[in-house]
Amino acid sequence: MNWKRYYRLALAVGLLAFGIGSQAADTAQSPLPKITEGVLANRLKYTLVPLAGQQNRIDIRLSVDVGSIDEQDNESGVAHMVEHMVFHTSDAFAQGVSHALSQQGWVRARHYNAMTNYERTLYMMSPPAGKRELDLALQALSQMAGHAHFLPRDWENERQIILEEWRGKLGVAERMNQQRVEAIRHDSRYPLRPVLGTERAINETPASVLRAFYQRWYHPANMRLLLIGDIQPAEAERVIKRYFATLPAGTVPARSYYEPHLAPQLKVVRLQDSQSGVSQVSWVYRFHDEGLTSQANMRYRLLNQIALSALSRQVRRQKAELPPEVISLVVRKSDIGRATAALGFFTDVMPDGHHAALSVLLREIERIRRYSLNAQDIAAVQSDIREVAQRMASQPELEDFAGWVQKIAVEWLQGRSYNGSQQRGREALAILNTITAQDVNQHLQHWLAETDTLVQFSVPGAAPFTPPAPAAVRQRQTQWATAPLAAPIAPRQQDTAAPVTLPPVTQRGQRTAQKSFPEQSVEQWSLSNGDRVVWLRTPLAGNTVYFSAQSQAGFLAEGLNPWQAQLARQLVGLSGPVGWRGEDLSRWKQAHSLSMNTDQTAEQLLFNGQAPREQLPNLFGLYYALQRAPGIDPDVMKESMARLIRQQANNQQSVMESRTRQITALRFGQPAYQAAQLSQLKQITAPELLAQWRKAASAPVTYYLLADMPAEQLLPLAERYLATIPRNKALGDIRPQLALAGRREATSAISIEPRADVLAWSFTPIDWTPQAAVQVSIAAKLADKYLKSSLRDDALGIYRMRLNSHLENSKRRIETEVSFTSAPHRAQELWLRAEQAFATLPQKITRQDIDEQKQQFLRAEQQRQQDVATQQRRLILSYQQYNDPRYLSEQTQLAEAITLESVRAMAARLLNPDNRVLFITLPQEARP
Repeated sequence: MNWKRYYRLALAVGLLAFGIGSQAADTAQSPLPKITEGVLANRLKYTLVPLAGQQNRIDIRLSVDVGSIDEQDNESGVAHMVEHMVFHTSDAFAQGVSHALSQQGWVRARHYNAMTNYERTLYMMSPPAGKRELDLALQALSQMAGHAHFLPRDWENERQIILEEWRGKLGVAERMNQQRVEAIRHDSRYPLRPVLGTERAINETPASVLRAFYQRWYHPANMRLLLIGDIQPAEAERVIKRYFATLPAGTVPARSYYEPHLAPQLKVVRLQDSQSGVSQVSWVYRFHDEGLTSQANMRYRLLNQIALSALSRQVRRQKAELPPEVISLVVRKSDIGRATAALGFFTDVMPDGHHAALSVLLREIERIRRYSLNAQDIAAVQSDIREVAQRMASQPELEDFAGWVQKIAVEWLQGRSYNGSQQRGREALAILNTITAQDVNQHLQHWLAETDTLVQFSVPGAAPFTPPAPAAVRQRQTQWATAPLAAPIAPRQQDTAAPVTLPPVTQRGQRTAQKSFPEQSVEQWSLSNGDRVVWLRTPLAGNTVYFSAQSQAGFLAEGLNPWQAQLARQLVGLSGPVGWRGEDLSRWKQAHSLSMNTDQTAEQLLFNGQAPREQLPNLFGLYYALQRAPGIDPDVMKESMARLIRQQANNQQSVMESRTRQITALRFGQPAYQAAQLSQLKQITAPELLAQWRKAASAPVTYYLLADMPAEQLLPLAERYLATIPRNKALGDIRPQLALAGRREATSAISIEPRADVLAWSFTPIDWTPQAAVQVSIAAKLADKYLKSSLRDDALGIYRMRLNSHLENSKRRIETEVSFTSAPHRAQELWLRAEQAFATLPQKITRQDIDEQKQQFLRAEQQRQQDVATQQRRLILSYQQYNDPRYLSEQTQLAEAITLESVRAMAARLLNPDNRVLFITLPQEARP
């Protein structure tokens, strides 16, 4: 983990994102705004955040402090149902709020959205015309807040959409999450109040129950409004009063059920699902954490942060004493109520290691209780936090529109005012000096003395397992309390004083050829080892160098073992040079402010990284070391292999694995390669994997660099670190796995969930050009719009749909994938609707569609042409297609390719009836 980034987020705020990129690109940055807070006579609270230079952009959020936890026994899922229904008929909008917004060009999920959780309902609006539509947005929200009608005809339609939302969320992740909620939040309302409710409740709850819930909870005193952007506070207040001041105040019922009931107890639970591969044991303390509820209690939050971080460091070191069946040990803390928290110690274990893992947990917790935290760890954590706080205190905040929305909305949502990072940094610095190691250890020991405890055994698949009884766990805990224990492993010397170093590079190669492309500001160099450097000198790079290395060493290359090559790439990328640990690599990259990641496709081996210009020798040096002296950390290999072995062992009973096999056979005829067997995974060694890595890493490479620096500085580094890497001939031919031509379909009754999953693929051969790629992208966006309109708005058959259609440059074909879930009996009907929507798509696309898409493209393209990552991707694409950088010049004319005729032509090719595969899964009880 990047701890300094973690501390910054903890001292500042997290992230909350909603459609804030839907308008013009973020260009203007604003200082810390003057925030205005007010309350109307009816007790509705509002917060106004004016941002200068935002070109009309605004973001509006209305929070209603009611969620599923507030539901009565006959109201399962009603808070979420109300969230949906307030977009329908109201006093001012006879055809519905959503209809009125769409008539003005608003798009659901882009310009307006909503969400419900246990404790609140949030409505979000990002008007496409910005502050010019402030009146419309606030009128709509006020209608939703106090004037919704809940007509039975609206409800009969909307309940079908909600039912599909519920159906789409079903699966192993949801089932396991519900088990976790029942375990960690036992003796509370939370397990009894799933946000979406039950299938029966969705089908049977009448509109009158929704109306009663709305009338009980939707009062101004239970609402807060946030308005951010290009606004004048006085004018904004007038508009808010115009639409919200007339809402009657009402009375909000008192609530006292947010917290789980705590008691001295040890609860032992088993979490298990036939489709889950999770294999864990955890020990959890539950306790009141009321210090977090006070906005002013910075000291309490800092103690939490220091104690948890120092504890994590100490626990991480203890992995050296873990038995083979226990893979890892971590500690986490989370909120389980408004003023209740849980501290958990978690172990990942092999399927037969649960009892051993419990002993490990009891031993390590006793060791911490007995010896407390290492003062060195506490000092190191405080030093890291101090560094971040000093940076926050010394730097005036400057954010673009999205940045301020993200920062302020999170604090506002929690009911806290945003005071700015400089103030928080100063507060943290003043308080840090008063916190001693004794304070931190007392804070930790208070957690460990709590008596409401929980042991969770997560068992993979259908493996038989009987958890120990609470009395047996207590007995083992008592045994460890009197057993002799050595002190925890102390921090290594190298952790604090002698960081790892890269191997020296003493040789030097040469640039053997040079070619210039002045129009695109690109230089192309040939190196003495056969590699090639393509360098785009651009001011967009600023003080950063962007690095990409690509070779034809994909895992399907001749001479490589596909599964071993992929595993080797993963392990080397996580471990670093020989002799390094995974933690060393992470710490070293953080210390040098650089990144380096590896990836591998069927066709290519890829490296991507970036670093400040002054750190370029280290960036190149790390790449050189991974080529010439790669290593595999035994701990990294142990954890990775354990996960793979668990996954492989669970595959025999995995519905997802069965589905994947059937789809592969239907689309491709056979797998691209033979997957590893369980016995092979257990026997593979690090030297065997390193041999695969060296073979892949020996293939000739093309480097793509974006940097604003003189050639006199860049060339010597390229000759030293890149030209001296020995290369062999290119690996043998790669035969990419391509979908077979033809029209095929299959139905498989394998699902556990009561739903149908509809998946379809299609391809159409066509040569890649930048213009054609843009046309396909525009056609795909319009296809998404019209398919959703047909399947959701007209047929009321789906909640969400995924459509991905793009022109694949390496395969030279348009590849389209469509997926959605539905009621089993409607799967075929809805797919026929989808096919019909594709068939009629060219005729449905209007000139207005094209004009809107072209304007959106021009706005986005203005940003993309100033985005260094986009320019890097286009440089690489250009070389892959043309072996020169011409795309960089052509990109300024891309919008000219967006015409009604060309987009309609591409729309007709998105779903090719001659090359179409359809796969539908049905519930197991629905076998034909």
